[in-house]
Amino acid sequence: MNLPEESIARECINHYFPECQAAFLAGSSIRNETTEHSDIDVIVIDETQSPPVHQCVEFNNRSVELFVFNRDSISFMFEISRMEGIPTIQHMCSQGYILKDDGSAEEIQQEASEYITEGPIKLSEEKERSYRFNITDLLLDLESPISKEEKLFIAHELFDSISKYVLKANGYWQGHGKWMYRSLQKYDDDFAGQLANAYVQYIKTGESEPFRKCIESVLDTYGGKLLTGYKNTI
Repeated sequence: MNLPEESIARECINHYFPECQAAFLAGSSIRNETTEHSDIDVIVIDETQSPPVHQCVEFNNRSVELFVFNRDSISFMFEISRMEGIPTIQHMCSQGYILKDDGSAEEIQQEASEYITEGPIKLSEEKERSYRFNITDLLLDLESPISKEEKLFIAHELFDSISKYVLKANGYWQGHGKWMYRSLQKYDDDFAGQLANAYVQYIKTGESEPFRKCIESVLDTYGGKLLTGYKNTI
């Protein structure tokens, strides 16, 4: 690898973390997806760092995002990410380009890959019912006589909740932003497109039926809407 981003990343970690044990270049830089707005993502393993730090710096006229851990804290972050269902750090390590290595970098990459293969923690029955109840409640709000401005926020919450629910219920990883849609595509490309199109149609026209039916079809797969009879610990 011999890209401008690699050179900047190396200089940056040598400036801020000269004694670090390992470092990985990650993100769009290694996927050949950089644009004029792209920052440079770097994972740093430094035993002097505790607790973990996420910081953004400007270096050589580029924005560099640094995700700094020690060896124990990155393993802990892998476990937290598995509980949350969002493997951002695992992907950055497993797919990252090694910038610095004291012999631990490949071990970290292997550990990250094993977490990704294992998948997120299974959705509990209690949490599954909580998702269905909340989504059912939001669907009722969407059809209620409230302002269109309020319904926009309800639709946004529904779009986010049903995306998380369907991925968690099927044992798939999630993501933030664009990675949520990419995760839905990995689960079911047709469903991802259907949901996105129905949501956009609602935002543009206020027509809720396609959006509502898309969401209800997901709920029907797991027992249908849930309201009366719902009980959960708080």
